[in-house]
Amino acid sequence: MKTFSRVLCVCCICAVCSLLLPASAGTFASPAGSAPAEPASGTDYQTVAAGTGRAMPIVMYSQGDPAWGSYLYGGRDPMASHGCGPTALAIAVTSLSGQEVTPVDTARWSYANGYFSPGRGSVHGLIPRGAESYGLKAEKLAAITPDSFRMVLSADKLLVLLMGPGDFSDSGHFIVAYGYDDSGCILIADPASTERSLAVWPAETLIGQLSKTAKDGGPVWVLSRP
Repeated sequence: MKTFSRVLCVCCICAVCSLLLPASAGTFASPAGSAPAEPASGTDYQTVAAGTGRAMPIVMYSQGDPAWGSYLYGGRDPMASHGCGPTALAIAVTSLSGQEVTPVDTARWSYANGYFSPGRGSVHGLIPRGAESYGLKAEKLAAITPDSFRMVLSADKLLVLLMGPGDFSDSGHFIVAYGYDDSGCILIADPASTERSLAVWPAETLIGQLSKTAKDGGPVWVLSRP
């Protein structure tokens, strides 16, 4: 499988999250034996869960997409390196509401409403407040367990996770969980990596790598239709 270069996180101080991505960010991986492909912006991206699994169709965006990867978040920081928050929010809003909301739209909203942090990325409150601004319901997941993940995802809701150091980041990174397979592993949309998005993740692995410094109801938010 064609892979991404390693993702490095700049910093995550208290309520801030950002990523530093290599120049190859936005290149999508393809399954072994198939030709590489570049999905168009907003391509439907769904892993079909078999057996007792459950997955809702979502629209997948990459923060490094050529359509907006060089867009300057807050007028100064490229989306490809600092846009995981707006991109995760755009995935959730577009998938749940049916509105076509791009990462640029959510980045502009974030900046206009004070959720952009220069050089650092996004204030954590971007996820709940941004979701509510687009008409979604946002809640804190109080009991963070594998069973609670699967229960929420069974109800056609999405989880936005703020990850800490580990497989996703050296410090902090927003991803979206949208289902689980028949073994109970979680299906995710990672704004920075199609390779990680194509993998399935034990809920225990994700829970063990959640941010320990999350604010504003994090590190796990439940987003749903009102």
